[in-house]
Amino acid sequence: MKRHKKLIISVLFFAGLTLFSCKKWIDVAPKTQIESSRFLSNRQGFVEALTGVYIKMVATNMYGKELSFGFVDVLGSSYTNNGSTAYRTAFSGNYQDQAVMNIITSIYSNTYNAIANINNILEQIDHVDKSIFAAGEYELIKGEALGLRAFLHFDMLRLHTKSYKDGGVNTLGIPYVTTYSGTVTPRSTVKDDIIKIIADLNLAEQLLKGELIETGVPSTTVNSTFDARKERFNYYAVKATKARAYLWAQDNVNALKEAEAIIAVAPSRFPFITLSSLTAADPNKNRVFTTEHIFGLTAERLQQNITAVLDSSLRTGSLQYMSSTRVNQQYEGIITDIRSQYMIKQVAAQYYYTKLHQPQISRRMPLIKIPEMYYIAAECLSTSNPARAVDYLNIVRRSRGITADLSQTSSTAQILTEIEKEYRKEFPNEGQIFFFHKRQNSNAVIGVSGTNQTLRYVLPLPQQELDFGF
Repeated sequence: MKRHKKLIISVLFFAGLTLFSCKKWIDVAPKTQIESSRFLSNRQGFVEALTGVYIKMVATNMYGKELSFGFVDVLGSSYTNNGSTAYRTAFSGNYQDQAVMNIITSIYSNTYNAIANINNILEQIDHVDKSIFAAGEYELIKGEALGLRAFLHFDMLRLHTKSYKDGGVNTLGIPYVTTYSGTVTPRSTVKDDIIKIIADLNLAEQLLKGELIETGVPSTTVNSTFDARKERFNYYAVKATKARAYLWAQDNVNALKEAEAIIAVAPSRFPFITLSSLTAADPNKNRVFTTEHIFGLTAERLQQNITAVLDSSLRTGSLQYMSSTRVNQQYEGIITDIRSQYMIKQVAAQYYYTKLHQPQISRRMPLIKIPEMYYIAAECLSTSNPARAVDYLNIVRRSRGITADLSQTSSTAQILTEIEKEYRKEFPNEGQIFFFHKRQNSNAVIGVSGTNQTLRYVLPLPQQELDFGF
């Protein structure tokens, strides 16, 4: 209990340091900077500050709802009934609606608030005596902070800028903020942002190399199990985010390299879920597939967060659910697929995702899972080595209970179609389907009537950001 109080105090303290204001989301006074340096003068201060960032990330305006099963999932057309009025308006593409803009602004401001807290950690950590840390702790804290900074900026880039396939490479990007100050950070290009994201990830990889989840040998008493490291931005979370970023930048060579590095260790580090984990008594069903998490978070209020939007017992028009037609289309009538067999609940004519109902599985929210690395590898190989690409897809399909393999003679177009199907089966409630369609610049999306206008893929920046003239 005492420990819990300390964490809450840490979060509140850092929230106070990064108030939402007209100074580009942060306004840091000299007095506040002095207070910050005093707080980050010992090991415990750094540990709690970084923990505070993780706690902030599972708030409802970040990965605790809007960037997972809420707003972004609706934009990806995961449902036939999109829930609230604001969500339905957003799905129609009307991002200027005030209720929709409120959601967009909240996501943006809170993400940059978390980035500001990370920057404070990074600025202070090299100004203290490193002997305050246990062996390996300095590298873990700094490496995780750099990785998280890249991860959060990348998601803002994916939301607010044009994709490479839509000609976005040299268009305006996002502010890539690397300092903890009131200084305005101008927007550069999408290409420049990707370069900065990869640079931060490369530094993080150097610092985290040799940690427990990579070597199997604990280097510190902090987060000393594989499972604990999956809830931190670990070595393989860095490589997985690099795979995502390279694929976004249409660099298939490096995307494949990073994805295959993770696939190579998957059996021992990120094994596919076993059937026994799904056939257990309901409170113990592992519907969220925790063994497969490369990076995820514990959301203490997850059950409360999902109740208003995914709780099938309520059966109200404000819930998010699917029709039987959509379910049959999405899962192709394959009754052995564990994703439809164990993660969908039918109530009358409504079908609800139950993936996040996990009362005994520690309220885990997946942010990166191992199947995505197989999909990235398959996409990168779809032209150069289609047979190998099919092998990667079949590995995931078999793990999901699909016994009929895809043909080794599948064409590139057929492989890409199967990858899209897999994303729609695998990632409901995780926020990744929208990003897949955006990266592909898809003009045909299930659930969207007629041609999907690709303008819908670029969310507007909050007005306060635009008021600075960027």
